[in-house]
Amino acid sequence: MQAMILYPEAQRLAQEEIDRVVGPHRLPTFNDYEHLPYIRATIKEILRWRGVSPIGLPHRLSQDDYYEGFFIPRDTICFVNNWSLHHDKEVYGDDAEHFNPGRFLDVNGKIESSIPGTKDEGHFSYGFGKRICVGRHVANNSLFIHIASLLWAFNIMPEVDSDGKPTFPDSLQCQEGLIIRPAAFRCKITARRADIAELVAQTKADRGIQ
Repeated sequence: MQAMILYPEAQRLAQEEIDRVVGPHRLPTFNDYEHLPYIRATIKEILRWRGVSPIGLPHRLSQDDYYEGFFIPRDTICFVNNWSLHHDKEVYGDDAEHFNPGRFLDVNGKIESSIPGTKDEGHFSYGFGKRICVGRHVANNSLFIHIASLLWAFNIMPEVDSDGKPTFPDSLQCQEGLIIRPAAFRCKITARRADIAELVAQTKADRGIQ
C-alpha cells in the first residue's frame, strides 16, 4: 500500500492490467495468474525494494570456508546483507532505490529471466540454495490474490492535510528488528466502483464464505 502511494504510476499500470484481464464484474482468481504479469512483477519488486528481512536469517557454517580469500571458521554465525543485495545498481539498474515492477518484465511485458541465484524469484527475501523457504510458492500465491483483489477494488492515495496538501509516508521509516514492517502511516482508500461491496458480498456467498 505504501508503494502504491509513493509510486502512483505503478498503481495505474497494475489496475490497467487488472481491468483488461479481469474486468469490473468479478474478483481476480488464481486462474488469472498467468495473465497478470505486472501484478506478479509487483510482488517481486515489493520483496526486493522493501523486503521484510533486510539482513536475512542467521545461518551457521557446518565447515570451514573461504570467501574471496577471507577465512570463515566452522560454527560461525553468518547474516546475509539482503538490503545491499537488493539495492545493488549493477544488478537492478540505476533506479534500484526506487519501486519499479517493470524491471522484472521484458519488452513484451512478460516476466523476464530472473536474477541468477534466486530460483526465478528475482530477489533473496526467501533465502538461498537448498535452504530457500519451502513455503515461498504459498507466500507468492497469497500475495498475488491479495494484491490483485485490493487493486481491483480500491484506489490507494495519500492522505491530505488541513491545507489540502497530500502527505506521503517515508518508506525508510520502519519498526526495526530481524523482521521489519513499515512505520504506521495514514492513507486514503476509496472504492473504484459503486458496486464493489455488492460484488464482494456476492462472491463470498458463491464461495460459501461467512
